Amino acid sequence: MDPMIQLYYEESEEMLQKAEECMIRLEVEYSGVDINELFRIAHTIKGSSHMVGYADVGNLMHKIEDMLDCARNGSIPFNQSIVSLCFEGLDITKKMLLYKKEYGPDQMIESLAQEARHITERTEIFICANKKVEVMAETQKTEAGIITSCLGKRSNEKNTYFITFFFEDDISMISPVLLMILNCVEEIGTLVYSSVDDNYFDGNGCNQELPSYDIILSTDTDEAELYANFDVSYVEKINIVDLSRSKVAQNDYRFMAFDNQLNVIILKTLIQLCKIDFNKQIRMSSEEIDHLKSLHHQVIRAMASMKNNVKVAEFLEDLKTLYCMAVKCYDKQKIADQHFFLDFENKMAGFIEKGFNDIKGKYVVSIFKAEKVNFISKLRIFIGKMNKTGMYIFLIDMSQLVIVDEKEIKDLIGIKRQLESKNIELGLIAEGPEVRSVINIFDSIETIEKFQVSKSGVDAILKILKSEGFLKRISKKTDNINKL
Repeated sequence: MDPMIQLYYEESEEMLQKAEECMIRLEVEYSGVDINELFRIAHTIKGSSHMVGYADVGNLMHKIEDMLDCARNGSIPFNQSIVSLCFEGLDITKKMLLYKKEYGPDQMIESLAQEARHITERTEIFICANKKVEVMAETQKTEAGIITSCLGKRSNEKNTYFITFFFEDDISMISPVLLMILNCVEEIGTLVYSSVDDNYFDGNGCNQELPSYDIILSTDTDEAELYANFDVSYVEKINIVDLSRSKVAQNDYRFMAFDNQLNVIILKTLIQLCKIDFNKQIRMSSEEIDHLKSLHHQVIRAMASMKNNVKVAEFLEDLKTLYCMAVKCYDKQKIADQHFFLDFENKMAGFIEKGFNDIKGKYVVSIFKAEKVNFISKLRIFIGKMNKTGMYIFLIDMSQLVIVDEKEIKDLIGIKRQLESKNIELGLIAEGPEVRSVINIFDSIETIEKFQVSKSGVDAILKILKSEGFLKRISKKTDNINKL
């Protein structure tokens, strides 16, 4: 062993023994002599640890030194928490030195180093939380503009994340934890947004209740590494949302460049598949199977240029599965059992649900959520803004309504007929324990005007795809678009 390292171990062990004796006395009564001795020991071990390259030990001793310095100059009151933190800090220091000296496992050394970092953070929080108000105010004035200075930096990193930090209930003071988070940000990237501003760090703001803290971070660090970087004391959990352009591009919506022809081909394909009704033993004819094959090939050709999109690839694979099952069902020699039929129905429902969640409001399907107040007037405004050329199905979610009056029914009949004149199919969604009366109303007027009422958006789409008039309606709509 290097003589200097050997000397370091011997001196540190001796000083740690003296420190322990000081703390035992301080547990009984306060002594300025013992506080000064502890400060000197922490200061010496800090310096010698950095000198031999043991930064983890040096950083911990540095923070304990700061706490003891505040206690001896009166900027924080001396109490048993200081003794406890010193005991914890010196105990973990003894363990780290023992494992370093005996070349213990790297995993154990790293685990001890992590524990030392947590004690360092807790000590920092203790210092900030217990400083006298005048001292804190003076310190914070010198650090004015913490958030502004972070936000002022330019960023050109490849990743962008929205991160929410949720704090533990027993946190005594949040501003030191925010400072530690901001220090972590500075080490790995650039702060783009902060849900608190500079005013939070003044004398009054730091006492405000803050259950969580939001930031937007620009960084080259990958998401998987962020959790370790933000392992900060008193943060109970964090939530990370990747806002990087490469990750969100697939959700882009082009207002003018939608492909109505492709949408119609897909709708016609789904209508053909929905014609299969195993409960009624309705199968597709040979002509319908040939038509389905043609439609399936058209969909593949039309989407060929979009194959780099993950969602498109998944869509084509799921559609292929349904297509193959329909063909197999047609083959009289390979008619499957009831489990096969149930599997087809489940796959069809799952396919519609996935597609519905991806396209609603953007392509083919538009949806409006009715509110209890002025829902008809808001509905008219919404329909007025809606792009009717690219929409084939319009759903009204009435789950929040308890009752629909006579005038609203008349208005809805007029709106339904207006949409049908544009070859747009209307469906209603009524889900929940309080909508039974709403469903009864639409059942009672069925002889005057029939409304499709469903329990969910997916059920509504399936009903419309199976309805008699929908194929005629989209064919008319396509003819009108082609004429234009």
